[in-house]
Amino acid sequence: MTHRLVALLVLMGAPATVAAQGTLDRSPDVSGDWLVLPGTVQFNFLHRFTRSPAPARKVTSFPTFVLASSFLRGTSFGFTYATNSTLVPAYPNEWEFFARVRPLTQRNGFPLDVSGQVGWNLAAKGADGEVSLGREIGPARLTAVGRLLSNPGSAGSDPQVALGGGGSLRVTRHVALQGDYVRLTKLNGAVGEQGAWSAGLAVAIPNTPHTLSLHATNANTASLQGASRGGQQVRYGFEFTIPITLARYFGHPPAPLPPAPAAGAPGVEPAGMVPTEPVSGTVFRTGMTGLQFVHGTIEIAVGTTIEWKNEDPLAHSVTADDGAFDSGNVESGQVWQYTFTRPGTYSFHCTPHPFMRGTIVVRGD
Repeated sequence: MTHRLVALLVLMGAPATVAAQGTLDRSPDVSGDWLVLPGTVQFNFLHRFTRSPAPARKVTSFPTFVLASSFLRGTSFGFTYATNSTLVPAYPNEWEFFARVRPLTQRNGFPLDVSGQVGWNLAAKGADGEVSLGREIGPARLTAVGRLLSNPGSAGSDPQVALGGGGSLRVTRHVALQGDYVRLTKLNGAVGEQGAWSAGLAVAIPNTPHTLSLHATNANTASLQGASRGGQQVRYGFEFTIPITLARYFGHPPAPLPPAPAAGAPGVEPAGMVPTEPVSGTVFRTGMTGLQFVHGTIEIAVGTTIEWKNEDPLAHSVTADDGAFDSGNVESGQVWQYTFTRPGTYSFHCTPHPFMRGTIVVRGD
């Protein structure tokens, strides 16, 4: 059965257009549909604590590190490393190596985000898998998951099944409430196993790509195994996300801009303005997230309007290298549109972050 699930998830692995997610778009223990953009190395630091009863009141920490990247849009690969895991007795260093795909997305017109993950857990000595369904409804994002897990410490035994879901609710652009619940269909009562739950507050740090989650949970680690097994102790902790955009350190800044064309020049809108005429023809929707343009290259027909949405917690711009168009600063959560009326190739960048670059190819009739 495990082999059939792995094969199914591999077949689902066609690339898709997605954005990387911070803690505002997912809950602490249900995050399988979280992906990394190509050209980004994502580092997440998860730290949870427990305190023993009086009189000792000893604080015990449970750190988990997540490192992931991507070569292909719509996929991610990486590992989770926990230095104080309770999954297997006398085996505190839990490693999980994983790969994730999201072949279907709301952004591409499908009613749901469909994602899959497969992984190998060294502590459990077995393969694990997850299928998740997600949907954004206004300020809320809901996710349902089904997990097939190897049985830790019981080599050759039947795999275990866990079902659950989670969600986040945007209160403001920079703040969200989050929570989830996942339960194994067969709990191990001998060790006090319970359904895994979490609840917390997520914050986007203004003018940075980082997010922070402050939460409580009865789960131990961020692996599929650890996030599916609740215990009797409540752990309090935080998760801090650090996206590292490689182009920021290895890219090249754009050449100096020539003088901007005069306002009203044929086929060119004044810099910093949205076209004043009603949008006609096709609208291509894209965005900026994780200090990257979601589409590095866009090919469109003359008359197409491109709409950029800023999904980062800091301002970006869409600025042509030759000065043909300039959005000015597009604040977090805002959109900017531009209609391309002349064929040609337009290179563009973000003025506050010059390593963010893209190309638009406009075809003639």
